[in-house]
Amino acid sequence: MRYMTMNAMGIHKYLRMARAFTLVWVLLACFAPAAAQASASQVAVDGQQHGIVIPVLNYHSIGVEPGNTYVLHPDMFARQMDYLAAHHYTPLTLHDFVRIIEKKQPSPERPVLLTFDDGYANNAEVALPILQRHRFPATLFLSPGFIGQPGYLSWPQVQELSAAGWDIAPHGLTHPHLTQLSVEQQREEITESRRRIEQALGKSVDVFAYPFGEYNEETLKILKEAAYRYAFTTKEGYASSNQSPYELSRIVVHGEDDFATWVQKLTASLVSLINLISFVG
Repeated sequence: MRYMTMNAMGIHKYLRMARAFTLVWVLLACFAPAAAQASASQVAVDGQQHGIVIPVLNYHSIGVEPGNTYVLHPDMFARQMDYLAAHHYTPLTLHDFVRIIEKKQPSPERPVLLTFDDGYANNAEVALPILQRHRFPATLFLSPGFIGQPGYLSWPQVQELSAAGWDIAPHGLTHPHLTQLSVEQQREEITESRRRIEQALGKSVDVFAYPFGEYNEETLKILKEAAYRYAFTTKEGYASSNQSPYELSRIVVHGEDDFATWVQKLTASLVSLINLISFVG
């Protein structure tokens, strides 16, 4: 009977839907409440085809400055951290992030990496106490040339953050537009920022974040020559093990976004990935 048969097109459509459903189940398992989901470590093992995805939130200044998109009100920041805690997210150290991306250790059920760019004094004065309430680690991408300037961290404050469990990594020496510099100027910005951080803290660092999110082929070449392992952009989306190690995505947090928009950004990349795979044919 015709209604009990499938032509080739119908079979293809069925298989495509089955693959999409399977991926959706795996991804939802990563982000559902702990009592209802499988171990994310097993998901990481089973997710070889599509890679490991981790949201990386990109903050800057935590303060009060209406109209500046890179300044987030402390109350909003506290609410966001409360949300992460209430929904069982696990903020990662940079070391754990790298090991999870490289599939060298299992992932927690809801991983997230909290990053701060530039080196504002309020990262220590305002953000740190909020994070400490939840025992959350964070990563600061620091431009050492700003140290001691009004509104920016001092070296003692950087050391305080490091002692509190923050990872400190370079963000260019003077936060320049790297693509507007010569090769030698780029090399100085990239290598000297790292040298100063390592000298001040006595720790090696091999992860970079591009000032303004800008880079070119010369930048990538310098990073490789300097033995950097990873670099973060400001391209919107989840960081993934399938991305170039020097072009990891982040979710930029804007001061004018309301709370619902922030939550949507936190989950939108997951939804986009599901939609993309659903239409893979």
